[in-house]
Amino acid sequence: MTSQTDKTIRRRRVLFGFLAVLVSVGLLAGITTVASDSIREFISKFQIADYSGEPGPETMIVIEPGDDGAAVARKMVDADIILSFDAIYRDMLTADFTIYPGTYKFPTKLSGQRALEILIEGKNRVVVQTTIPEGFRIREIVPQLVSDLKLEAKDIEAAIEAIQSRLPDEALNAEGYLFPATYTFDPGITAQTVIDTMVDRTEAELEQYDIALKDSFDVINLAALIQSEAKLEEDFYKVARVFQNRLDIGMMLQSDATVNYGTNGKTVTTTDAQRADKSPYNTYVYTGLPAGPISNPGELAIEAAIRPADGDWLFFVTVNLKTGETKFSVTLAEHERAAQEFYAWLRENPEWND
Repeated sequence: MTSQTDKTIRRRRVLFGFLAVLVSVGLLAGITTVASDSIREFISKFQIADYSGEPGPETMIVIEPGDDGAAVARKMVDADIILSFDAIYRDMLTADFTIYPGTYKFPTKLSGQRALEILIEGKNRVVVQTTIPEGFRIREIVPQLVSDLKLEAKDIEAAIEAIQSRLPDEALNAEGYLFPATYTFDPGITAQTVIDTMVDRTEAELEQYDIALKDSFDVINLAALIQSEAKLEEDFYKVARVFQNRLDIGMMLQSDATVNYGTNGKTVTTTDAQRADKSPYNTYVYTGLPAGPISNPGELAIEAAIRPADGDWLFFVTVNLKTGETKFSVTLAEHERAAQEFYAWLRENPEWND
C-alpha cells in the first residue's frame, strides 16, 4: 500500500521537475525572470487544496461582530464550504469588501474564488423581516409578528409588558410606542429584542425634536389620533391643527376613531350607543385627549403633532374615502354641509362602512 507520505514526495518531485524544465528553457532563451505571472498562478493552484466541480448541499454560517477575514475563512472550512483556508484567504487580503455580521447561506464544496464572490455579493444573508403599517394597534401588531417572525404570542405580550418601565408614567400600556416600520432581523431573534427595537425606533424619532421618551405622552397621544384620522399627507398637519385648536378652547375632540378604539369597532361611522360608551378613550364623552394613544403613529403623524399647520379650523370630514379628500371648516354650518357631502358619498359606496 502506498502511504500518504510517498504520494506527497512524488507530488513534490513532479513539481520540482516541472520547475527544472522551466528554468532550463528560461536560461536557453536568455530570460532573467523565470517565474512569470502565469507560472506563479499555476504553482499557487498546484499547491493550494481547493474544490472544483459541482457544489454540494447548502449550509449556513454565522458571522459574529468582530470576525475578520481569517475567522470567516476558518468557519467556511469547518462548514465544508471550501476545502482549505488558503483557498480563499489570500484573495480576501486584496479584495475590497466589508464583512457584515449575520447568518449566511452557502452551497458546500465551493472553490475559494466562488465562495469569495458570493460573500462579496452579500445576497446570501439569511434574515427574517416584518412590516408594521402606520396606525396598527397592538392587537394587530402581535399576530403580524407571530406570522412574520415565527414568534410566540405569549412571548411578544410578555416583552411588551417588560418595556412598560421605559414609557411615560401616564401610559396605560405600550400602545403608541411600537414604531411602525419594516424591521429586518437575524434568524432566532427573540421577542424581547424585537419589541425593544420598536421602542428604540420611537425614542430615536422623538429625539429629533429633543423630546425624551418619558416626556412624550401628550405628543404620542395626539400623533396616534392624527394617524387614525388623517388620510392624505398634506392633511396630517391640518388635522393636527383642528385637534390643537379644540384642545386650546376646551372643546371636545369628538373623534370616531377614539370611539372605535374603546368599543373595538371597525366601521367608519359610529352609532349613538357607541358614542355614549363610557370608555376612557371616548372623546365624545370626555374633554381633552383620550386616556392613551389609540394607534402606533409613524414619522409623519409625530411631526404633525409637534408642528401643526396654521389655521382656524375646528372641524374636518373626509368626504371621499377612496381619494382621501378631506374638507376643513371654521364654522359648524360649513362643517355640516361637508358632512352631508360625506353621507351622500357613503350612500353611494355602502361597502366602505361594512
